[in-house]
Amino acid sequence: MQIFKKALIFLLISTLAIAGYFFYNSSYWKGRINALELVAADAVFVFETKEPVMAWNQLVTQPLWARISELPSVKHAESQLLGLDSLVGRSGNLDRSLKGNQLVVSLHNVGKEEFDFLFTLSFAANADRSFVQSLEDNLPELSQINTRNYSQIPIYEFQSVNLERNLSYAKINNVLVASYSSFLVEEAIRLHQNSSVPNFKTAHPELLKSLESPTGLGVFRLTSEGLAKLLLGISRNEQLGLVQQFAVNQMSGNFELKFAEGKFQLEGETFFKKDSRPDFSKGIGDFKVSANLIPNRTAALFRYNFRTPAQFGQLKNLNFQPKSTYRGEIEKKLIEKDFLRKLTGNAFLILMETPVNQQQDKVLLLKTAQIEDQLELLKSFVLETENVGLDNLPTDLYLNQEIFVISTEEFPGHLMEGKFVGFEDTYITSLGEYLVFANSSKSMKVFLDDYRADNTWGKNLQQKRFVGSLDTDSGFSFVLNIPRVWNALLDVSSPNWKVFFEKYGPQLRTFDLLGLSVKDTERDLRAKMDLLYALGPIKTVQGITLTENRSINFSNRLVYGPKTIENFNDGSTDFVVQDELHQFHLITGEGELVFTLPLESPIVSEIYQIDYFKNGKLQILFATENRLYLVDRLGNMIGGYPLEVPGRKLTHLNVVDYDNTRDYRFFIATDQAELFLFNKSGDALEAWDPKEVSANLAVKPAHRRIAGVGDQMLALTLRGDLYFFNRRGEVMLDSPVNLGAAVNSDYIVLERGNAVSSRIVTVTEDGEVVSVNFQGEIAYRNQLPRPDRESKFFLVRDQKEDNYIFAIHEFNKVTIMDAAYKPLFSHNLISEEIELQLFSFGLERQILVLIDKTQEFTYLFDLSGQMLNTLPISSKIPIDIRYSSSQNEYRIFASSGNSLVEYRLPL
Repeated sequence: MQIFKKALIFLLISTLAIAGYFFYNSSYWKGRINALELVAADAVFVFETKEPVMAWNQLVTQPLWARISELPSVKHAESQLLGLDSLVGRSGNLDRSLKGNQLVVSLHNVGKEEFDFLFTLSFAANADRSFVQSLEDNLPELSQINTRNYSQIPIYEFQSVNLERNLSYAKINNVLVASYSSFLVEEAIRLHQNSSVPNFKTAHPELLKSLESPTGLGVFRLTSEGLAKLLLGISRNEQLGLVQQFAVNQMSGNFELKFAEGKFQLEGETFFKKDSRPDFSKGIGDFKVSANLIPNRTAALFRYNFRTPAQFGQLKNLNFQPKSTYRGEIEKKLIEKDFLRKLTGNAFLILMETPVNQQQDKVLLLKTAQIEDQLELLKSFVLETENVGLDNLPTDLYLNQEIFVISTEEFPGHLMEGKFVGFEDTYITSLGEYLVFANSSKSMKVFLDDYRADNTWGKNLQQKRFVGSLDTDSGFSFVLNIPRVWNALLDVSSPNWKVFFEKYGPQLRTFDLLGLSVKDTERDLRAKMDLLYALGPIKTVQGITLTENRSINFSNRLVYGPKTIENFNDGSTDFVVQDELHQFHLITGEGELVFTLPLESPIVSEIYQIDYFKNGKLQILFATENRLYLVDRLGNMIGGYPLEVPGRKLTHLNVVDYDNTRDYRFFIATDQAELFLFNKSGDALEAWDPKEVSANLAVKPAHRRIAGVGDQMLALTLRGDLYFFNRRGEVMLDSPVNLGAAVNSDYIVLERGNAVSSRIVTVTEDGEVVSVNFQGEIAYRNQLPRPDRESKFFLVRDQKEDNYIFAIHEFNKVTIMDAAYKPLFSHNLISEEIELQLFSFGLERQILVLIDKTQEFTYLFDLSGQMLNTLPISSKIPIDIRYSSSQNEYRIFASSGNSLVEYRLPL
């Protein structure tokens, strides 16, 4: 027993001795702290490395370094690091001092729109800390260090004439903490002294459990909450749906930094906190085929390539607030009838580039194995929920595609657990095996236009980088086309950030593509982010040359055209012009004359092509002052034409085809304030024979089909009276709506789904912008700057009628403003009469045409105000411009004297 007691005492003493040894050598005794313990839990991002100098050296050797080092913060960091290296004696001393120690660089929100970095350096056991003393002993001239205490820990303030702000730092056990915002250093001290407050390490244990120590050049530890803080801090709108959805889903990940040719790469494991890990196992979707559906104007693309449609249900949008009545109807009439089960798991959400002050165009593609059955289910849903008969199903035909509308608010969101939002109304058609959902009529038509014109990723060699950026072996991919999203970024940015983005746009837009993919490996979720860059020269007008490619001569001076039309035989481009003797000429794209047709007076309308006989062969329709002409491609008059309206002069013409059935109506205005509607046989329709209005029209009459309202016939007079008629010629909405002043400008229709949101926008002679919705209500007024009483105002829409600008013409100057009234540029010009045109080929490729009718000169500008032709084109007639994506150049067609001239402008 005595021996047992002695043995027990010996064991206790030994245990205490061993424990004491480890306690003495533990981080607790020596005060060793993980740097992440001093970083706030809500950091925007954290970069952790044990090879800081190596990571920096690899960064500065990347080809794009010269470009991004022009950014003030990057340039400042470079100069500070070089100064730091000099103070510790160069010769690799800085690398030896930092190598192997934990350096954490974190970004934090320090104000409403402001962010700053916190640097935390945690020294390992037995690390050489002498360089800190070297820095303090070798201060630059005109520098000093002041000291103050915070919670009994000294904070040092480094002041220098070379620094715009003081650098604050503190020593907390084995960690050196530094920032240009002293608040962040104080916060690090509070985190050290109060273990009950979550820090980055305790708030995100999954990140440390997966990767305790950084590998390679370093690791970015990212959270959705942190990145959302950055996006919301930059934005002037705190209610960004996608950002809020991103934050509330609570994702995080460790991403190792790598450099590759033409890109930065982050790769690692990702986590979902709130729910069990979603299933991202991939399906069999072939993106090479699907790429033919993705328009070149795509700004952001979300690709889902799931093994089964059930996987969609695991990706819930926790920020979406469904309406129980909508969800109940969808559950009963679609989901219980296996609508979701008939999907394949292959889907695309397309966000298109957005012109200033306009709604985001969205298109959702859902692949299904039973396309006809799915369409019938959707049509039945409309009939049952909106109480319309089969004959009254709201449909439209566009490019031979039937389109119908579901007016249930956020229909895709209610159908798919809130994943696809931003669809106030949902326009539906199909292409092949895909259901196509669009959030407006305009979005659908733009999408179908691009598909028909092969203006898609799959048909464009320049989009190979975008296609290649998608990891086809992943269940989910995301691509952001930075140049195409740039205007939208400026539009949502707060004023301070907008100034920054505009000033350093050329440098920032060196990065042109962000790609993200998530792959399910069964063991974990692997994510990869690629930030691609292109080092083309920053664009200037130097070296841009407008060259004459060819010229076609006529006997007389040209006064109208060229207008481009389609050769229905082979799809090539033909041209029509009119000369001063009123002769009408059709010329092939190769410059050969097809026919000449004598006319009695000038052409007053656009040139239209219609399929009169419904056989695929197109005829040419146009109006002169006295007659309406319809001729075939050989110049033969169609039977019954030309038509005359006795005793009147024609002023405007438009073609209406309500359901794209080729049962045309010709909408005509005369010089006696009258509207006529003829069928294609030339018979005036009852109630339109004629329809009188208050004054002659400012622009051609038009037809619009608006969800919830149906067909509306529009007429805007020079007096500023806006008329709404139905197809029977009956006045609607208590029209006319008087805009308050005369109008001598064009208007644009902004289609936004329903009658309240869709708008007609124009500008009066007094410079007041007026917006009227399709319920006949004036939505807003805004006065443009009016330099003097003689100033003239224009709304100029592009050739696709979906983008527009404003222009103010003074006696000696023309000022151009965007749709949000922001001045774009001014051009000094003394001219009594001007005409303006706008051509858009994507937001990156827009040309403003300024025609000086007094001096007969035509100037070309981009929307930054840079003149694209050093010498003006000698013409006073509107021109035509086409963009060749294969050659990356503009083709410009103009009438100059008695010649039709083609110019080329390479980009």
